[in-house]
Amino acid sequence: MFALVAAGCTYESSGTTTTTTVAVEDRPAPTSPGSLIVSDQRSEGSSVTIDSVALPSPGWVVLRADSGGSPGELIGISDRLPAGFITGVTVPLLIPLAEDATVHLALHVDVDDDGSFVFEPPDAFVDGIATTTEGDPVTAVVRVTLLPPLSPGDAFVEEQTTDGTTLDVASALLPAAGFVALHANEGGEPGEVLAVTDLLEAGEVTEFAFEVDPPLATTGIVFVVVWVDRDEDGVFAPGEGTDAVAIRSDGGLAVAEVVMTVIPTSPAAVEADDQEVTGNSFVVASVESPATGFLEVLSDASGEPGERVAVVPVGIGSFTDLSVDLPDGFTSGDRLWLRLWVEFDGDGALSAGDLPALAEAGGTAIEVSLTVTVIEEE
Repeated sequence: MFALVAAGCTYESSGTTTTTTVAVEDRPAPTSPGSLIVSDQRSEGSSVTIDSVALPSPGWVVLRADSGGSPGELIGISDRLPAGFITGVTVPLLIPLAEDATVHLALHVDVDDDGSFVFEPPDAFVDGIATTTEGDPVTAVVRVTLLPPLSPGDAFVEEQTTDGTTLDVASALLPAAGFVALHANEGGEPGEVLAVTDLLEAGEVTEFAFEVDPPLATTGIVFVVVWVDRDEDGVFAPGEGTDAVAIRSDGGLAVAEVVMTVIPTSPAAVEADDQEVTGNSFVVASVESPATGFLEVLSDASGEPGERVAVVPVGIGSFTDLSVDLPDGFTSGDRLWLRLWVEFDGDGALSAGDLPALAEAGGTAIEVSLTVTVIEEE
């Protein structure tokens, strides 16, 4: 129940005294004191964030476009806010900004307490602007700088076989300057960053490769992710609230998932000593192969590997005392050369599509030599 109070509106006429009463709900809502604090900001351009608002009674924060340095058309309005002190008020824009802009703000009070904002000068000033304790209108001006756009972005990569040191990417689309990163699989989502490009300009980048260090050791899913340099500092900083994943035109994240079939080329080793034999074979002391492959036997050409004279298949793992037949036409005392290859193209034969086995990732190819002397049996 609302109380009634007497207003100072008493007058006398023909000896009669009349007193009027005004209901509390008919009183205009107080418009002072109010305050509005806002800082220049970077945003998506779809809203403006207010640091704090103090309202003497319920009302709104109203945004207007700049018109020659003065408030212009209405471009945003907050929800109806309660009286009191509020922090972190986000005011949506009716239409997102297309470019950096100056925005004028005003704090309005719901003077008639009807829940509807009405302020249409010069015809209707119902919900007027709140004032400070000094009687000044509560207004502010903020500069909104648009963040680099997140869309459209995309990445395209095909399944491929690799030695674990590289991954080829068909193309990537960046909506703004940013990066393309290769991520490990963590529970079906992009996880640890395995490799990342330098800063790339906005647009399409085609046919580039990631150098992976340390190399991947096993076959599995990896993710290629397009990132936007949101803080525009040229430094890749995922997960720190600075850079952000780009968005595809359909609204999904600009992430490509791919199976990376890894055939490792290291670590590998071959040991073979000079030796005397009595039969038609010699012994390779040890072979360590990171994948199925081939031990290639070559003739000597003036102290260098010559022509291929034999190929011996090898499996994955370590082997000792591997017996290898001497090639046709071998002469006692000749030097032989051994090279270890990884079966990479899957054709079952040593061919140009296979890769040399390496002592370590990025290291030297396996190549050893030995002299074999055939001793005639008595």
